[in-house]
Amino acid sequence: MAEDYQGLELTTESAAAAAAYSHCLRGYMGYQTDVGAHLKATLAADGDMPMALITRGYFFHLFSIPALERKAAESARSAQAAIAARGATQREHWHLAALQAWNVGDMAGATDWWEQILLHHPHDVMAVRLSHFTHFYLHGGGAMRQSSNRILPAWDENRPDYGFILGISAFSHEEAGDYAAAAAAGKRAVEINPKDIWATHAVAHVYEMQGRQDEGIAWLDGLSGQWAALNNFRFHTWWHKAMYHLEKAQHDTVLDLYDRQFWAEPSEEYLDFTNAAAMLWRLDYRGVDVGQRWSVLADVAERHNRDAILAFADAHYMMALAKDGRQAAAQAMLDNLAETAQGKGDQARVTAAVGLPVCRATLALCQGKAGEAADILLPLRDHIWRLGGSHAQRDVWAQMICRSLLEAGRFEDARGLLAQRTAMKNNSPMSWRWYAEALDGCGDSAGAAAARQNAA
Repeated sequence: MAEDYQGLELTTESAAAAAAYSHCLRGYMGYQTDVGAHLKATLAADGDMPMALITRGYFFHLFSIPALERKAAESARSAQAAIAARGATQREHWHLAALQAWNVGDMAGATDWWEQILLHHPHDVMAVRLSHFTHFYLHGGGAMRQSSNRILPAWDENRPDYGFILGISAFSHEEAGDYAAAAAAGKRAVEINPKDIWATHAVAHVYEMQGRQDEGIAWLDGLSGQWAALNNFRFHTWWHKAMYHLEKAQHDTVLDLYDRQFWAEPSEEYLDFTNAAAMLWRLDYRGVDVGQRWSVLADVAERHNRDAILAFADAHYMMALAKDGRQAAAQAMLDNLAETAQGKGDQARVTAAVGLPVCRATLALCQGKAGEAADILLPLRDHIWRLGGSHAQRDVWAQMICRSLLEAGRFEDARGLLAQRTAMKNNSPMSWRWYAEALDGCGDSAGAAAARQNAA
């Protein structure tokens, strides 16, 4: 038996494989670009190492691309055969069970296996990161925070990559609404390692949620020099910087960041795409001319309109298809999602309950059918969280609900939602302007004037 860099046993006799796998784990924790190369080196040293084969399957899933889903299943079969031939630790058996659950769409079941692993092995960084990912798309901030709280006492500053665990804890606290704890943990993680982009991003979320745009810009400007060698997650962090400038109505800066940083070239990565689509949607609400940018996104969306792997991504693909008037591709996507909604697995259920209705409403809005969109979206107002993503990312649909109500003339419904919105985002000029629009529609001219004053 060999060990990984956290001291966990690996079923391999190859010291080279164990060393390469440790580099793979550390690269994955740090958003490095060489993770795949280290995994290939692991398998070159020991092609039947169970954890390497399982990890390959995990990574295929993280791309959310149909062809790679099939490769994940192949990896699970290879790992099962390797374990049958040479045996494995209990931890490795649990990892195989997690991959097998994920292969059939049971992300919640996979998460349960990772949480089981962490009860016994709180230093299993693969289980830490993957459970953090699936809680993010399935269960939300409360579950993320519970998970990180269970393992944090087993870590300290003398253990390798403690800072990365602090960054995970920071984001969990932010999504659970504890901004003070999130900021403290995130800033300490960045002190330990200024290249810790997940911790950097966790603090950026705090500034976003608290409407502290200038502090957020300064925070990211001070750390952006650390990101050049990191993987595409750096684009999402540039997106956060653009979000601050958007709230300050600095639209030229937002478009510059779009063109030079987070959508400098078309990408097939779903996170890159969601950054771009959500930003253009927000700019449209502010009356900004985005030129031909929707058309470029729609070209990518057409290649993914039948993916139906992650409802969060699907809802963004529909934005581009609907905005660019790709009616045939949009309808084909709706038909495919309707079929997906009849299937099994966590994302099929999310698609049925939220993803498909949101996509239908998005298309209706872009066809000028605000009333139809409002009828679909209003009952979903407290269920959008099921799409996954962060509070900041999901806010694009909160805005969509409000605009559909305003455009449909349903001012009383809009008034209530915008009262809620301005209470939570009282530093948002746009929210106050929309609230004023709703109050005017309800005949409350004095309230509308006060809301406009708050916007100013």
